[in-house]
Amino acid sequence: MQLIPTTRFDKNLFHYSGGHLYYYDGQSHKFVARFKYSKSPFTKAKFIKELIANHTVESYFMALEHNRKAPLEILRDKNEDWYYDILESFGGHDLRKVA
Repeated sequence: MQLIPTTRFDKNLFHYSGGHLYYYDGQSHKFVARFKYSKSPFTKAKFIKELIANHTVESYFMALEHNRKAPLEILRDKNEDWYYDILESFGGHDLRKVA
């Protein structure tokens, strides 16, 4: 059984250009996420903070590239409280109670 490496994200290895966030993995700059809307509750800073806190480089890029999940979907699936707390603070009401 082969163990999957668990490399933590390093804040200094992120690069932002033209609305796109990249991460330098030691070989190349890999696409992380696009920040298309300036009025979004999910800012680049909040996204990076959550990514560093709760994800490894390998698990994030596996979900993004191989499982074809959207960047925000990856973060939401791992930490729904983070996701809904941001939406609630932005919209002013509890979205978890809406069915």
